[in-house]
Amino acid sequence: MIGFRLSYDHPVSRPPTQLTSWPIGWVGVLLALTCGCGGDPPLRDCFARVWVPASEGTAAVVGSWDDWRQPGILAQPYGGDWLLARFEPGAGEHGYVVDSGTGQRRDSFNPLTTYRGEDEVSLLLIPDCSVPAVALDEASMSSDGTFTVRGTFLAAAGGDELDVASVSAQTTDGVVLPIETVDDETGRLVVRAPGAPAGKHTVVLTAMDVQGRSAEVARAVTWRSPRAATWADAVIYQVMIDRFAGDGGAPLEPPETPGRRAGGTLGGVTAAIESGTFDDLGVTALWLSPAYVNPEGQHLGNDGRLYEGYHGYWPLDSRAVDPRIGGEDGLDQLMAAAHGRGIAVLLDLVPNHVYQDNPRYLDHRDDGWFYPEGCVCGATDCSWSSHIESCWFTPYLPDVRWQNADAMRAAVDDALWWTRRFNLDGLRIDAIPMMPRAVTRRLVHELRAAHYPRAATFLLGEVFTGPGVGAVDYLQYYLGSAGLDSVFDFPLMWALQGAIATGSSGFQTVEAVLAAEEAGLAGSGAVLARMLDNHDTARFVSVAHGDGSGDPWESPAVQPLESEPYARLELALAIQFTLPGVPVLFQGDEIGLAGANDPDCRRVMPSDAELSELQLAVRDTTMRLAKLRSCSAALRRGDRQAAVTASDGYAYLRGRHLDHPVIVLLTTSLEPTSIELPPASVPVGDYIDVTSASPFTVATGTVTTIPLDGLSFRILLRAEDPCQGAY
Repeated sequence: MIGFRLSYDHPVSRPPTQLTSWPIGWVGVLLALTCGCGGDPPLRDCFARVWVPASEGTAAVVGSWDDWRQPGILAQPYGGDWLLARFEPGAGEHGYVVDSGTGQRRDSFNPLTTYRGEDEVSLLLIPDCSVPAVALDEASMSSDGTFTVRGTFLAAAGGDELDVASVSAQTTDGVVLPIETVDDETGRLVVRAPGAPAGKHTVVLTAMDVQGRSAEVARAVTWRSPRAATWADAVIYQVMIDRFAGDGGAPLEPPETPGRRAGGTLGGVTAAIESGTFDDLGVTALWLSPAYVNPEGQHLGNDGRLYEGYHGYWPLDSRAVDPRIGGEDGLDQLMAAAHGRGIAVLLDLVPNHVYQDNPRYLDHRDDGWFYPEGCVCGATDCSWSSHIESCWFTPYLPDVRWQNADAMRAAVDDALWWTRRFNLDGLRIDAIPMMPRAVTRRLVHELRAAHYPRAATFLLGEVFTGPGVGAVDYLQYYLGSAGLDSVFDFPLMWALQGAIATGSSGFQTVEAVLAAEEAGLAGSGAVLARMLDNHDTARFVSVAHGDGSGDPWESPAVQPLESEPYARLELALAIQFTLPGVPVLFQGDEIGLAGANDPDCRRVMPSDAELSELQLAVRDTTMRLAKLRSCSAALRRGDRQAAVTASDGYAYLRGRHLDHPVIVLLTTSLEPTSIELPPASVPVGDYIDVTSASPFTVATGTVTTIPLDGLSFRILLRAEDPCQGAY
């Protein structure tokens, strides 16, 4: 799967002319991987380059490479508009500040930061130029299954040539690939192989110079027939492994209490992949709950109840798969099955904390890697607002202190290990606001650099917010060219629950959130993850039924027997699948599975024999919506414009300027009603409602009245749209 985001280049021999990418400029530190100067093949370039606007008069770069010695490295005039400091600080991580007439400050053109004590400073990551490297510049797959990888061997300091015989390429599953071209003078490499089967192919290139020094491994990612070409086309399905299915897809019995382990396995997920369950739902990517080894036994939660680590969020071993869910073999088999069917896989990463018996904590609890115990999040003397980055979730989950460079490096290396070891397509990163943004940006930078193209690793962050337009700014803070690819759209989730599930607000609130997001994220390259609920919130159908806020232990939600909650859920699904962004289904959303707040929302998946006709109807609607979205370019990538916004009625247009625009209409009225589309609000022409096959005509200069049944939606496609039969 190819990620969708804005691209950027690293200028090398000239100052930046446009440093206004969203939300902050990029790039002040310019670390080139290739340099056309210095010999054949080209040398690695390990210079740092820091740009400063000439308007600051004079500036110097002061950093950790010489123990922050003053006056630092003076930036020299470069053209009329810039000052440039070009220097070699040596391989490794280096903090620095810019010292100019305005005082010392971080480099505003560099998003990477680290810490000098408790102070945040800019960060240089300098590669080791004593060894060669292979820089990749193409990884492509043709329709007939021929994939091509192109790269350049970059010589280490000293310029020793490539050892042609040392060049090798193979896929991560061990298939050796032919090397088509190797040029020891220019360093150019070409790997080309025909007949690749459907699925993902990650190619690993290795090489040495004539002195026997091994180049840093290069990884290129290609897909043949992915379920989604870009993340804008994707549908993500969230799997809580322990509550999904047992080996072979065996149904699970509900656990003894909501906090106990149910016995789901990676093999249960693999069985669903192989049976086509996810294909039927239009799923293009899976988000798996954490796979870390978790401790045995029950532990007291902050609510006074006993819990097991069934959910995976208590890492006892930061680099091992829990054998109770299938171990490394189980995850390998799942990845192979998913990739073979064109399905991408995201794994849940938990960098913020570890379990108290994790060797990392035992080895480093006294040397600054972790915050001291005693401050538990939400306690009277440890509020979320004032201690969110330093509090412990529970007394047995030590919180990482990110100001420690070694702790940061360990967490980054964990993320790289999981991604490389299991050939992951990305990560869902837990508890983003509990960590400084320096963590997010460091993870993003190094994970994107680990594979070519950079977009091969999709990074989705959990930025839990409350409702309201103001929360959109909170999401924006973590996105952009140097930030995450996506975050979960909690503001919209709350707005949809209010407008559709409970009626406590109207579609005006939904439109206000969407408009704020579209304005605030324009040009960012971000694609928001749209969900109706998740493993931390009450289920949408239970919110609609009115029992989603009950005590999850004493008053669990009931599975509704009446049709209205399911009809409201189908309305929400219709919006979810017809908006821009990535729909995210939490396992059971497609069948209207009930559940109050955590842990009641984490029920085991029922078998088909246990489902009511109402639940089966929801699944059918979900499948139809997913199929339509997959067919319609307007629903995946078209712009969105509101046509009508009222308390109980909503209409919007997708893809105004595309050949086949789509009109979506919804009502929460319990009685039959109509929505009047104003003149010029949608393109004129003949339309067909795919939900009923009813024809409608939008004429020039007239109001178009569209009748709707109570609690219903219509999706109007142009009469000539080839996706008419997709729903």
